[in-house]
Amino acid sequence: MLSTVVPVVRNVVVCCACAAAIASPTLVAAAPSAASGRQVADLAQQYVGSRYAWGGASPAGFDCTGFVMWVFGQFGVSLPRDEGGQLASGERIGADDLQPGDLLVFANTYRRGLSHVGIYLGDGRFAHAVDERHGVMISKLWDAYWGPRFVGAARPIS
Repeated sequence: MLSTVVPVVRNVVVCCACAAAIASPTLVAAAPSAASGRQVADLAQQYVGSRYAWGGASPAGFDCTGFVMWVFGQFGVSLPRDEGGQLASGERIGADDLQPGDLLVFANTYRRGLSHVGIYLGDGRFAHAVDERHGVMISKLWDAYWGPRFVGAARPIS
């Protein structure tokens, strides 16, 4: 019963927040909530399989920064749209101290420099919006592709 009610309540809350934002004449950043990194990771994992859309920042379609921005936004944490800004959005975390919900940043993926972000799930895995073919998926952080491109991590929710 609870598993069917929670998604409905979440959708109602999101719709109300969207309506309030549209009706508001000024943009006000929400204060961070008392959410845990595990809750962030769990929500990110729920959107695995969602479609990819360049510039997308909603369940209708995500790109990588839009996905991370949207997931954290559901917990009242406002993040910038770019990789560098997202990396600077919280306490910097070393690779040995990663926890679920940490924001991961990568370089030299489809372009030189900072170019990709994801959300750490634990056990060396992360969720991210990859491309039109894959959408939102889970990858291994330390595989042959992602490991060498990992730049750093931040903890927007402590």
